[in-house]
Formats: sequence, structure tokens, C-alpha cells
Amino acid sequence: MTTSSTAQQAAPKRRWRNFLLDTSFQLKLTAYIVGVTLVLSALLGVFLVRSARALMQETATAVEARSKAAEVSRELSSATLSNELLARMDDPAFEAAFREKAQTIDAAYEQERAAIVAQRAELEWRQRATWWVLGAFLLAFIAVVALGTIVVTHRVAGPLLRIRRMVGEVAEGKLRPPSYGLRDGDELKDLFDATRTMMQRLREQSEEDARVLAKALEVAERGGASGESLGELRALESRFRARLDA
Repeated sequence: MTTSSTAQQAAPKRRWRNFLLDTSFQLKLTAYIVGVTLVLSALLGVFLVRSARALMQETATAVEARSKAAEVSRELSSATLSNELLARMDDPAFEAAFREKAQTIDAAYEQERAAIVAQRAELEWRQRATWWVLGAFLLAFIAVVALGTIVVTHRVAGPLLRIRRMVGEVAEGKLRPPSYGLRDGDELKDLFDATRTMMQRLREQSEEDARVLAKALEVAERGGASGESLGELRALESRFRARLDA
């Protein structure tokens, strides 16, 4: 029997449904990493929330100051007009000018008031949008970390699964090394190659033992050995060949 050589074939491509090869190991490690990510994200979130609240508070204070300034400006303008009215009570032409100025002051105040209301509404909208963006970013970040961890652990779990399978086959007496190696990017390549080399050498040794046993059986048959001895040798040879053909 000649020594069999293991053909180097291309490793099959990864598929999304096969990324969870060792579910317990991969999900446990993913849970640990996501937990750490949650803690760090919570700390960062507290800092961002406090900073955002401080900024919003400063903006709200500025809007409130603008509102008070508009009120004060209106009151001062009204007081000035009232003083002018008292000083020029006997001037008939001043009444029309007074009404025009009063309307101008009221229009300016209403315009400023509308601008303040719009600014407050925009501030509230930005505050709500900030919380939504922070929450969505946190969820997306956790999802990316979880998926990334599964992908990374897949590069370890896949080789471990194949190494465990090879060791199990050796324990069962099956000496057939895998026909293809690991995928690009997989880890534990040295350990995988060492295990496959061990399996290949065990197979070569078994093939050599099978050849020696076949020759011994041939010599025994020519030498007229007893039927019982020949039967035992044939049974042993059959076990060797069955192990190699498994």
C-alpha cells in the first residue's frame, strides 16, 4: 500500500449562517465584551448628557435674557412715548406721530416675541433630537461591537472546532487528515497545521505497519503457519485497513 497524500484544496467560503460555530463560547465572550462596552458607553453617555444639558441650559438662559430684554425695551419705549405725550399734550400733530410710533414699537415687540418663541421651539427640538441621536448611536455601537465580536470569535471557534474534530477522529481510529486548510484570516493556524501533520504521520505509520503486517502474513502462509495464527494475522490486517479506509 502506498502512502496517501493529502491534497491541498481551497477552504470553503464563510457564510453568515455559519458564523456561530461554537454558540456557547462565542455568545459568552460576546456578552462579556458587550457588558464592558455598556459600562464604558454609560460613562461616556453620562458625560455627554451632562455636557449637552449644560449647553442647553446656557442656550435657554440666553433665550430668556433675550425675552426679558424685549420686554424691557418695550417698556422703555412706551415710557419714552408717554413722556413725550405729556410734554406735547397741546400739539395736535403729535397724536398721529404718537400712534405711528406706538404701532411700530408694538410691531417690533411682536416680531421679537415670535422670534423668541421660534427659538425656544427649535431649542426643545434640538434637545429631543440630541437624546434620540445619542440613544440610537449607543444602540448601533453595541450592535456593531456584538457583531464584530462574533466575527472575530468565529475566526477562533472555527479552527478550534476542526482541531477538536480531528482529535476525535484520531481517538476513534480514523486517520484521514482534512483535505483543506483554514480560511484566510483564521487564527490558530500553527496549532491546526501541527494537528494535521500529526494525523498525517499517524496515518503513514499505520500504512507502514499494514505493509509490514501484509508481508508477515505472506511469509506465514508460505511457511505453513497454523490456521489460528493466520486467522489472527488476517483479522489484525483487516482492522488496519479498515482504520485507513475509514
